[in-house]
Amino acid sequence: MTAKTWQQLEADASAHLAKGEIGKAAHLLIDAIDLAPTEAGLYRQLVQVALLAGGTETAVKAATELKRLEPTNAEASYLLAVAAMAHGDFALAEQTLDGAAKQAPRSWQIRQAQAQVARALKKEGRARQALEEAVALAPTEPAVVNDYAVLLLELDEAARAKDALAKALAAHPDDGGVHLNLALAFAKLKDVAKAKQHAEHAKTSGEADVREQAARLLAQLTPQ
Repeated sequence: MTAKTWQQLEADASAHLAKGEIGKAAHLLIDAIDLAPTEAGLYRQLVQVALLAGGTETAVKAATELKRLEPTNAEASYLLAVAAMAHGDFALAEQTLDGAAKQAPRSWQIRQAQAQVARALKKEGRARQALEEAVALAPTEPAVVNDYAVLLLELDEAARAKDALAKALAAHPDDGGVHLNLALAFAKLKDVAKAKQHAEHAKTSGEADVREQAARLLAQLTPQ
């Protein structure tokens, strides 16, 4: 039987991944890398598949090799940082993201990741700075605006959180996370009617944790 090429192994990995067979996909990608050790795209896929499988050590190793192959590629640095965070190596993630930010100064995703690492390292001032930079780059992006709002709400800056969330909501009126955080902001601002309104919207979210938090908030806001 003729041995498969790395391209065939890559295709097989994609097929297994589509069926939810993550472990098989990871092993096939590793076999493909053995045949084509300088093919950067294989490492990129392996990082993502390994993270799905919970194989954080494999993800870090694959991302490290990807960064070696593409040292000036900000995406390669970002993937290494994500893998390092998942593996609990926040020092490596922080160092890698600092380099990535210089490679891609307009990337809000990198700033958002820097904030996540800073929060894990208890560097709250740095986290706020990174999120403010991220929101300045992407003022209507729900993912980063929600992170920023959560931080502001923890700091009892509900009015500032509300203003940031309002811009994101205007661009994404059905985002459950934005509605939930707006509900929390209005609750802190003692505007119960608006808090309930946004919590009701959040209860229709496709994300279970958002629905659950919205339901809990509504229960708190509704007198027994």
